[in-house]
Amino acid sequence: MSVNTGRIVVGIDASEGSELALNWALDEALARDAAVHLICCHTRPLLLGWEGANVADLQELASAARRTASDALVSALDRARGTAPTVPVTGETVEGRPAVVLAERSAGAQLIVLGSRRLKAVGSVLLGSVGTAVTARAQCPVVVVRGPAGMLAERPAVVVGIDGTDAADPALAYGFEHASRHDVPLRALMCWRPDPLATMQWRPEAPVPERAQAWVTATLQRWQRRYPSVTAAGIVIRDQAAAGLVEQSAAEHLLVVGSRSRNALAGTLLGSVAQGVLHHATCPVAVVPVWVG
Repeated sequence: MSVNTGRIVVGIDASEGSELALNWALDEALARDAAVHLICCHTRPLLLGWEGANVADLQELASAARRTASDALVSALDRARGTAPTVPVTGETVEGRPAVVLAERSAGAQLIVLGSRRLKAVGSVLLGSVGTAVTARAQCPVVVVRGPAGMLAERPAVVVGIDGTDAADPALAYGFEHASRHDVPLRALMCWRPDPLATMQWRPEAPVPERAQAWVTATLQRWQRRYPSVTAAGIVIRDQAAAGLVEQSAAEHLLVVGSRSRNALAGTLLGSVAQGVLHHATCPVAVVPVWVG
C-alpha cells in the first residue's frame, strides 16, 4: 500500500476524545510528512414539534451552532500549531451531518482520524453512530483513537486481524507500512472458532488446525519479503474474532482490521468484527476498506 498525496483529515469537536485524535493525527503526519486538515461540522437545529418555534428561533440556534463549531476549530488549530509547528495544518467548519461530510471527504484523503466517545460520555458528536457510519462508508482507512497507544519503551506492536479472506491483504498492507514507518513490530492474528465443549471445561481444548497456522505463516512471509525491516510474528488462537483481537491488542501500538463493503456509497453497514473492536478496543483502531462486488 503506497501513501497517496492527500491530507490526513481529522473530525473534531470540543470533546476530550477529539483532542486525543488530533494528537494522534499530528504524530502520524510527522511520520508521513503529510498535511493535516481539520473539519468541524454543525447542523441546522430541528424544532419540529416545539410550540412557539419560529424562524427567529431557528436562526438563533443555527448561529449558536456555527459559533460553537468555529470556536472548537480555532481552539484545535491553535493547539495543533503549538504542538507540531512543522506540520501544515488547515481547517474549516462545514454545515452538514458529520458522517456524511467525512465520508465524502475520504475520497481525497490519506486517512480519516476520529476520536472516541468512550473518553467522554457526553458532548462528542463524532463517535458512536457517526464513527460507525464513517468507517463503513469511507474510501480510505479510518483510524478511531479508542485510547492511547502502548508505551514505546515496551515495544508495542501493530496487531493485524486476518481471517483468510480478501480482507487480509489490505489490512496487512496497511499494518506493515505503518509498522515500518514507526519502527514497531507487527503481530498477525487469526482467531479460530472456539470449541464450546472445551470452553465449558467438558474436554481439553484442541490445538488449532495446522493448516490455519501454515496459512498465517506463509502469508506473513510473503509480506515480510516486502518489508524486511519489520519484525513480524503470526499466531492463531481459539477465540471469537472481536473478543480475541480486543484482548490481544491491549496496550499495543495499533489494531488493524479490514472491513468489506459493496461500494463507497452503499457501504452503510460495518462488519461485525470491525464493530466489535471499535466498541471495545483500548488502543487506536484502523479500519481498512475492502471493496467487493
